[in-house]
Amino acid sequence: DTSFSLQPPPPPNPGPSTIAEFIQRVNRKPGGFRALDEADIRRQIEAAKANKDSQDIDVDMDQDLDDEEPPRDEIKEIQDARNEILKSFAMAHGTASAMVDSISLLVSKEIPRQASETLNAGLRNEVGIGTLGATTLSAPTALTQSRVRDNKVAAMGMRLQTFNKVADALEASATRLDKENGLETTYWEQVRETSERGWNVFRHPEDRHVMGVKFGFSGAAPEFKANSIAPMRRADDGTVKLELSRMTRVPKRLQVTIKRGDVILGQSRLPRPSHDDVKEARDTVFAQELWHEVNREGRSLFSHKVRLGKDSVDYYEDDGKTMSFSLVTLEPDDTPTPEPRPADAEAEHLYNTLQILLIHAHQQNDIKRSEQAVPSANKGPPPPYQLLLPIITYRRHEQTVRRCIDFLTSISRVLHSAGLPASFTLTEPPITGSSTESLAATLLNPPGAEFDVTLTPAARLRICLYPSPLFGTRPQVFLLPPADTATTTNPLTVAYPPLSYDPARPAQTTAEHLYDTPAHLFTYLSNAVPRALAWHLH
Repeated sequence: DTSFSLQPPPPPNPGPSTIAEFIQRVNRKPGGFRALDEADIRRQIEAAKANKDSQDIDVDMDQDLDDEEPPRDEIKEIQDARNEILKSFAMAHGTASAMVDSISLLVSKEIPRQASETLNAGLRNEVGIGTLGATTLSAPTALTQSRVRDNKVAAMGMRLQTFNKVADALEASATRLDKENGLETTYWEQVRETSERGWNVFRHPEDRHVMGVKFGFSGAAPEFKANSIAPMRRADDGTVKLELSRMTRVPKRLQVTIKRGDVILGQSRLPRPSHDDVKEARDTVFAQELWHEVNREGRSLFSHKVRLGKDSVDYYEDDGKTMSFSLVTLEPDDTPTPEPRPADAEAEHLYNTLQILLIHAHQQNDIKRSEQAVPSANKGPPPPYQLLLPIITYRRHEQTVRRCIDFLTSISRVLHSAGLPASFTLTEPPITGSSTESLAATLLNPPGAEFDVTLTPAARLRICLYPSPLFGTRPQVFLLPPADTATTTNPLTVAYPPLSYDPARPAQTTAEHLYDTPAHLFTYLSNAVPRALAWHLH
């Protein structure tokens, strides 16, 4: 066991250690040995003894103070620190002893006597002397002329190898640059072709190092306008790869289905997915907005028999038909084409009408934005676009016109069988213009229809049908002057005038009455025909 004493080293002795040092100190004083006096030396010795006694008293007082027992926590900390220091000393001592034994055993083969003095006795008895040794593998050779030449050849070879590696690296870089040039050429060629096809190509606002393309409509709603810009990334083969949003990633279209009960009478045609990614993304975001606006408007048309289903918006007509609008995913190219149905053309017309009305709404938004110098402070959602209501109004108007034609045809046949020249003519104003604005204006404000009905040569009347989105088509009746010049008065003005007949007004404008429904009009005509016939026979 090895123990260490943790005591401070003794202070150096202030007195001379040898005679020579004592003589030097005496000579350094003034006067040297000649100035020495025995009385002075004795006084100095007494003073030194007195000083030593006072220091011993101080030491004893300090020892008395040290006898006081310190706190236990402080004692434990001191003991732990002492044990840690002793452990470090032991480890250092063991490491140094092992190193000395290793070196002594290594040199014991060459100088056994000197090595045995430092070698551990236990290790020497266990393995013996000379069991470990070292030798030189090869002695250094002299630098001859041939060796200098060989070194030059080796250096030249290493340099040539370095040149070959550099050449290979440059060749690989040239190949990579050539490939990169081809990929960049392909990419920018497709970007140019996209721009030439009419799409707006520009630097993407969120990543200025990437080109972007805008395929949406400027008048669209904000959430759809934000999804109308896509970065044009470069694919591994150099082609343009559009980074589409979740809304435009899957191609979809709005489909119109006409059915009676569970029997499908017709459906709008669904195209195949286009190979033009930009055009397909444009059509998809347009279909998404169209479906969104149809749902918004459908919530406010409950009184018009519009119902919102789980995946569709349905409109129930009076004749038992149902128009269903739904957003569907386009099928791949290998999907078989469905069989044609009798109402496919009608469903296709309804789908085209929805598209025209949404484009017209976009154009109106652009016009309002250009005319509005200061942005409006109202940040609420805009009112729903009129997409379904014009279609409902137009179809109800067509049904009313068709019912009037059927009813007047039956009356004319009865009067013809009695030998009377009964007839009627239908007049509808033509639709002027084929632009989106003119077509949308016609759909939002559909023109009316006029029937000039001749019951007898003297009994003539005009029926006007003007559609209204709020009240539907409400017929109006005007009594016309007789076609027979011999008769000056229309007999219906006396025999059976409409309820609002005013004899003070001119003949062509008098007896105007607004009927609530076509059924009320048919009731009036049914009662007017026998009275006009009786007047004619009388």
